[in-house]
Amino acid sequence: MLYRFVRNNFKRSMLVFSLLFAPFLAQANYSCVGEIKHFGIDTSTLHVSNGFGVHKLCNVSEEYCKAWISTALSAKMANQSVVIYYNHPSISGNQSGGRCHDIGDWVVPEDKVYYFQVW
Repeated sequence: MLYRFVRNNFKRSMLVFSLLFAPFLAQANYSCVGEIKHFGIDTSTLHVSNGFGVHKLCNVSEEYCKAWISTALSAKMANQSVVIYYNHPSISGNQSGGRCHDIGDWVVPEDKVYYFQVW
């Protein structure tokens, strides 16, 4: 009796969880990999290009942006590649040969940047 109660409630709980979080789980992510070709900061924005156009990555007043500035500068000085990760509803994986070329130059990327990594 107790086993059936737990089993049935577990199934319902998993169903509710799946329905609530499915949109977030379906979110795809893609990345662009390359050496930093441009590193710049104006009065409010970090500008970086890793070979796919200069992208406005973040507002320098944000705490995470200060870490990205340090990371980008270190990578630039060491001639290391960086990986910039973007959110997209259907594109995923390394898009250095694809979507990365379509983002544009001197733009705030349409797909939100959520992670910045030295490669």
